Amino acid sequence: MQILKALLVIVMGFAVEAAFAKDICSRQFIVGTNNYQPMYFRNSGGQAGGVDEELISAIMARRECGYNSRGMARPVAVESLKRNQLDLILLVAENNIYSDAGADYIPLFRSVRELVVRKSKYKKGQTVADVFANKKVIFGNLIGSRAVMTESEYQLLIKEKRLIQVPDAAGVFALIQKGRTDAVIATPLLNNYLVKDLKIENDVVTVADRNFTTSLGIYVSRKRVGPQERQRLEEIVHKMKKDGTIEKILSKYLTIDQLSSVSYE
Repeated sequence: MQILKALLVIVMGFAVEAAFAKDICSRQFIVGTNNYQPMYFRNSGGQAGGVDEELISAIMARRECGYNSRGMARPVAVESLKRNQLDLILLVAENNIYSDAGADYIPLFRSVRELVVRKSKYKKGQTVADVFANKKVIFGNLIGSRAVMTESEYQLLIKEKRLIQVPDAAGVFALIQKGRTDAVIATPLLNNYLVKDLKIENDVVTVADRNFTTSLGIYVSRKRVGPQERQRLEEIVHKMKKDGTIEKILSKYLTIDQLSSVSYE
């Protein structure tokens, strides 16, 4: 009997220890996402989808936390960070505008950039640099975004008045459709969807630039998310890179060739 009592005490002790050791998440993360397809959307039933939603859903499933995702324009996301209204922002390129607004960066992957240029303004064999140097090529760009454009490229376009900037990604590609611009440089995730969605695939050619990569990831609010919680998120992201979860999500949106150029930091 004494042996049974002793065993019972040991078992109960382990149970209590395990209960306290279990990392129970009781918070609801407020997550800012992009507000355009294929990154983020809500269907007629209100269900969220897209690259951003799949990534945050996978992360929170492992963290066992609730979350509320909200599509928003870049200026709104930055302002929301400053006002401490967001816990996380994804999927975005590493950019000082977010760190200056009070957030730290967790990288997910690196992507090459692709140039989408009107066929009439492109000669076979030309590089991305050749197209930037062509003074007859007008570029479109997202306001406040230079993630896939170098500072010298940006300043060249500004100096030569060859850049038209608009607030939304779809609008950038629509400029080509409307004949106002000739080119846009972006990530394959955007190019694949918007070129087809706007039905301009017969009018443009896509040129990959594997010499230039940009980091895409998550920004975590310093004030709303503590160091320990941030570390947990970093560990989860690290495991998702190693076990192929991020690659599996991206494979739904990229071609095999494009996926082969993605690296996981």
